[in-house]
Amino acid sequence: MYISKGVLKMNRARPKQIIIRASEEEFNYIKSKVEMSKLKQNKYLLKCALGKEVVVIDGLNDFTLELKRIGNNLNQLTKAAHEGKVNCAAELQDINGEMKEVWQLLRSLIQRQH
Repeated sequence: MYISKGVLKMNRARPKQIIIRASEEEFNYIKSKVEMSKLKQNKYLLKCALGKEVVVIDGLNDFTLELKRIGNNLNQLTKAAHEGKVNCAAELQDINGEMKEVWQLLRSLIQRQH
C-alpha cells in the first residue's frame, strides 16, 4: 500500500502485507544485505522468504561492456578474414564459438541476479 495525492492505494499484484519486528542489530543486518543485493527491499525479502537464490555480481556492467568490445573486434577480424586480408578463419571460428558460450553464461548470471 502507498499514499498518492492523499489517496490510499494498494499494490494489485501483491495485495497482502506482512509486518515483522526486528532488533536494531537484525534490522541493520537486513538493511546491509538489501543494499549489497542492489534489489528493492520488498523484492530482496520476498526472494529470501521464498527460498530463491539472491545473486550479487559486482562489476557485471563493466564486464558486459568489455565483452561487447571484444565481440566488436572479433567481428572486424572475421570480416577481414572473409575478405582475404588475414588468414585465421579457423581460429576465428573457434573464438566465435567460445564467445557464444561466454555470452550464454553471462545471460544465465544476469537472469539469476534478477
